Amino acid sequence: DDEILLILAEQLGQMVFCGLIPGYRALSVLPILERLAGVEETVVRDMAVESINGIIPLLLVDNRSVPGKEEEEARMSCARSAPGFVLAMMKRMATADWFTAKVSACSVLPCVYQFFNGMKATSFTKQSGMGFEDNSNGGDTGAGAASVEGTKSELRQMYRALSEDDTPMVRRGAGKNLARYSEAVAKLPYGKKGSTSGPVAHEFVIPGGKDENLIKKTVSQDLKNKVYEEVVPIYQALCNDEQDSVRLMAVSSSGSIGCALGLDGNMCNDVVLPIIKAGAADLSWRVRSHLAKDFAVVARSQGFHESSRKVELNSVFESYSALLQDIETQVRGSAVENIAHMAQLGGADLFKTHIAPLLPRLSDDQAVEIRSKLANTIMDCCDESICTALTDKVILQDLKPCLECFLNDEFPEVQLHILTKLSRVTRLLNQMDVVVQSIVAMSKASNWRVREAVGFLLPHLAEARGVSYFQEQLLEVWMKLLLDQVADVRTSCVNGMPKLLSVTGSAWLQREIMGRYVSIYDDSISYLTRITVLRSFSRLSSEQKSLSKDLGQDVGIQLLRGLDDRVVNVRMVAAIGLGEMVGALDKGFVNGKVKPALEQIVTTDVDDDCRFFAQQSIDAITG
Repeated sequence: DDEILLILAEQLGQMVFCGLIPGYRALSVLPILERLAGVEETVVRDMAVESINGIIPLLLVDNRSVPGKEEEEARMSCARSAPGFVLAMMKRMATADWFTAKVSACSVLPCVYQFFNGMKATSFTKQSGMGFEDNSNGGDTGAGAASVEGTKSELRQMYRALSEDDTPMVRRGAGKNLARYSEAVAKLPYGKKGSTSGPVAHEFVIPGGKDENLIKKTVSQDLKNKVYEEVVPIYQALCNDEQDSVRLMAVSSSGSIGCALGLDGNMCNDVVLPIIKAGAADLSWRVRSHLAKDFAVVARSQGFHESSRKVELNSVFESYSALLQDIETQVRGSAVENIAHMAQLGGADLFKTHIAPLLPRLSDDQAVEIRSKLANTIMDCCDESICTALTDKVILQDLKPCLECFLNDEFPEVQLHILTKLSRVTRLLNQMDVVVQSIVAMSKASNWRVREAVGFLLPHLAEARGVSYFQEQLLEVWMKLLLDQVADVRTSCVNGMPKLLSVTGSAWLQREIMGRYVSIYDDSISYLTRITVLRSFSRLSSEQKSLSKDLGQDVGIQLLRGLDDRVVNVRMVAAIGLGEMVGALDKGFVNGKVKPALEQIVTTDVDDDCRFFAQQSIDAITG
């Protein structure tokens, strides 16, 4: 039965979302979803709530015209009755006898509040009863007019009552949705997924940029005061609740509270900073873990990034440092994942003061989970799209020892987090001798994913260390990986050919690589080896700026040889490669040799796929 109810809750929402039921005709769906939102089974309630939250913003279509007189009348009717109907539904859920409906009310109320935020009218007609059910008890369906601002005040009182409910599950629901509720009161917009998305504070890019300007422009002084007077007391009460399951949810909303206060440093210093400090020292590891998980979002949303707030920002980093040293593995793991974002927020000075001294201990942590997450976040510190605050000097001084440690870790998972992203520090590899030596040694690793990552990195080492170093130290490693028994390892060398060409140039590649590859092709026993060589040649087409005519001609000749292979797969790869190389080949060579050879394949080859790809390459030539 619960499975049927779950599907019903999902499909009722989907019928509206996909347009099968227009939003202005969806009021009749809400009573069913309201009942489903009060059942015992959690997954059914959650799905019903998600459908309700998705439908509510679609009820009013004031800015869109609808076709037909009947549809327009339905739209107008919905516009008149929807506010009162939604408010009546919200009241029933918030004052229900059983806790399940109240828990759902905590999730629905922020969306209802946003619904009234978006109303253009200043008043509407109240409504009681179920609206679309038989009113056989004689209840009044109309209860006069109500102002939008008065209704929002009523909704705030509802949420406060829910946060003070005797049942811990209801208070937990209030804490869980406190972030979305505070953002609704502050009139902040929905996230990318609209009314069903999580707190928008998690999507804001702060400090700087359009998001910070949006927050400061949207959250007026009146809204700040409203949040401070009516939301903050709820936040403080829930963060000090006797139940840790309530506290952990409320503490996680600290980032949204900061945004709802308009990134006002004074208010956040009075309200949020004490909660951050208390949360980092909470007796329950679950509370500390939830705070650590969202710590970067919380820290950047308090307005402490301004130059006048260095003391407060330093206090935040002290709390973060405590979480990085927590005795519980789960807490340290959650905190470690935020290192890159915290480094971006605090800059090199705070990073070196509060985070860098802890890295050696964390990199030797007994828990592989910690080392794996640290390896990943350290490479994020070198990603310019995430963190630009750390200079090359800081990376070499504080992060390089961690890289050396992780590349020699006993678990491939840790090694791979470094290897797959090490190209981000290509410019510094000429100053990382131990790192380079470790990479070369790992080309013989038993784990094929490690060897694959090494194959990807070798052209980047050529760029960092120079062509002569690659030729003397890495060329033989490259050739061995090219013949690896695992296809993905060979493919890493194939895909690295364009990078190698751009670094070494056509002349070097033609002199040092072509002869070796041709010898491998001639001496090959397995058709897979010949395919690898031909794919390596054809991949050079993506780096035509560095591809000389002579090298292109040699590549074309080798691909033509592939058309005569006895194995269909080899002929197919050769035909595809010739189509890719057309732009890099001399027109006379193409028309005199390539096109006739492909036409012969189309005419005489016994394999349908081979003829198909040959025809595609011909089309690329003639097109």
